[in-house]
Amino acid sequence: MIDLDAPVADLVLAHSATATVLDRRHIDYCCEGHRLLGQVIAERQLDREALMAELAAAMAEPDPEADPRTATTSALISRALARQHRHLRALLALLGHQSRELMIQHATQFPGLRQLANGIDDLGTHMLAHLDEEEDELFPAMLKNEMTPELRAKLGTMFDEHREFGLMFKRLRTATNDYQAPAGASDEVVELYAAVHEFEILVARHHHVENHVLLPRFR
Repeated sequence: MIDLDAPVADLVLAHSATATVLDRRHIDYCCEGHRLLGQVIAERQLDREALMAELAAAMAEPDPEADPRTATTSALISRALARQHRHLRALLALLGHQSRELMIQHATQFPGLRQLANGIDDLGTHMLAHLDEEEDELFPAMLKNEMTPELRAKLGTMFDEHREFGLMFKRLRTATNDYQAPAGASDEVVELYAAVHEFEILVARHHHVENHVLLPRFR
């Protein structure tokens, strides 16, 4: 049974497939994951029965991911580095290159491409610095359990930066009409808009585990 009085983040921790259901409705289970499911439904005036049915259907399927709360800190960090940070870096480089190329080719016809390209560049600048700090300072200290007061303070900054990335994506969604490519756009432009949407989802799921599993172990 799905508990309406449970935090939204707990749904995704318990069964990762529920993230897809929440993504479709732009329900933030990352930086706003502490909010109660019933509260979100009421404030957003969502169809409770429809949402609960979709969540129940997702939870009835085998979970493709193990509950991260059962993983050791070492396993969580290894997964973040091997499966997520490396992928995020590669995608940032690819999306940045593609958006700039398409902006040069089509900005006159589709002015929104300039805003999209600038948004991706802004994300890249801030996110790469964020990843560097995690990899160079925070993760090694977590693995050695040598968190100084200064590093613990940086955990709060880390969470704040996650929230800021969420706001950056929100601005991109607004500017692109929910990642809808403009009418008449080429297949390459359509694919770029879809790829940025997928990138947002990937970042949210990565930050979700850090916010609700990894960081609380050291704060």
